Amino acid sequence: MTGFHSTVSRRQFMKALGVAGAGIGGAAMIAPTFHDLDELASSGELQKHPWYIKERERLDPTPEIDWNVIHRYDRRYMGQCSNIRAKYYGKAYVEKIDAESGALQAKRMKDNVPGFGHKWEALRSALSQSNRWSVSFLGPEVDGKINVTTPEGLGVPKWQGTPEENSKMVVAAIRLFGMAEAGFNNLDSTWRTKLVAKNEKGSATGAKYIDTDPADVPASAARPIVYEDVAEPYYTKEKWVVPTKDLNVMYLGGPEPRETDRTYPSRMSKSNLVANSGIRNIAYYSTYQFFRALGYNMFGGTGHGTDCFNTPGVAVFTGKAEAARMANWVISPAWGPRSTDLCQITDMPLAETHPIDAGVWRFCQTCGICADSCPSKSIQGLDAGEASYEMPPINGKPDTQHVAGIKRFYYDGSGCRNYVNEAIPGSGCSACAAYCTFSTGSGAIIHSVLKSTISYVPVFNGFLANMGRTFGYGAFKDPEEWWDSSLPQFGINSTLTAEDGGYRK
Repeated sequence: MTGFHSTVSRRQFMKALGVAGAGIGGAAMIAPTFHDLDELASSGELQKHPWYIKERERLDPTPEIDWNVIHRYDRRYMGQCSNIRAKYYGKAYVEKIDAESGALQAKRMKDNVPGFGHKWEALRSALSQSNRWSVSFLGPEVDGKINVTTPEGLGVPKWQGTPEENSKMVVAAIRLFGMAEAGFNNLDSTWRTKLVAKNEKGSATGAKYIDTDPADVPASAARPIVYEDVAEPYYTKEKWVVPTKDLNVMYLGGPEPRETDRTYPSRMSKSNLVANSGIRNIAYYSTYQFFRALGYNMFGGTGHGTDCFNTPGVAVFTGKAEAARMANWVISPAWGPRSTDLCQITDMPLAETHPIDAGVWRFCQTCGICADSCPSKSIQGLDAGEASYEMPPINGKPDTQHVAGIKRFYYDGSGCRNYVNEAIPGSGCSACAAYCTFSTGSGAIIHSVLKSTISYVPVFNGFLANMGRTFGYGAFKDPEEWWDSSLPQFGINSTLTAEDGGYRK
């Protein structure tokens, strides 16, 4: 890829696309004037979208949604649940691959298989952080208690600011805590009846319930999220309670290490094992303490399936990402499909952010690289046709893994989980993210140009998707290449959303 950047000039590339000329060709008709491409790429302000990203109306993302059909998601039907996997692929098969996965993982380590040997196991173990505190629905607890600084303790009144002032303050703070962007929306009746999850994941995914109908998994295993006319949230062993008073949804997100995805297959090829074990924990704890010290509450749990939302959807509805073909991930225009993120509910007044159109969803409909690279064929490819409201069967049986009412492509979570447990146990796959066109980075100016091209000149989408194949983006040929890579701290580019401090000069 280095040769491509050194031998093809910017103008030559744009000429090859057929959009060179005055300004930047077709894009110049609707874009602001820039003196050169470097100025174009560095334009924008804090939390302000680049010129080529259009903001849409509230709760109007790029995929079509039938709001009369969509409903709260029941996590007891997740594709990762043992009983759901057994429903589609057979109990005997699921129990067999799960029982054998540990031994296979140990053998690969002892045989020093590239990506799975001793040093890889040591790296994975080092990232398995533990904290003095544990996540609860109400916040980070230590021995069942939450210790915070409050305005009363500081001897000052509760912080008062406009929603706009508060939002700006929060963005500045969360960037110091390790996140890159924040999105906000009012927790109105649409969110409460359509978008808040029906329950936590809890232990519903475990083998204990492999013979249990999802509807019969007890509340103690997947606590329902309910609404009550109370002053403050609370939880019991059988429910999470959200007050009916005016509240807001908050999404926090940032990039995950791309290069760990590129080690696929390896013990590190699921990068949320990297960022989510460290950066997210720091950001969650620090943001919680920040809100409480200002006099506001923040709650909802955090982690995979242990919060109040399907987090990628919140990124879409708050304008921090678009839906993608791969469906198990959404795509941020800033950093691609892999995010370290969390969602919370708060009583702090915040200015809403709206869905965006960066051309990502349109691009995904003509690309299909993620489906081509999926080893378990769990992602619908180009041969599936257009996005649809109709859910295709999974291994010959009706799909119960998804919520109806979204015009999209579908992802077989059970098939994906079975592949991981059988082929790369103790790890993750992430081949789809590794090969995604939007995982190629933003360091080269050409990628900034491509982002604006797919947004405003979609006729080139097919060409650009094929270009990704031609130039060999994707996984390393050998995962051991990772050890020779000179990467930034934490493996991420923390300047992707920065404008000040000299980072874009």
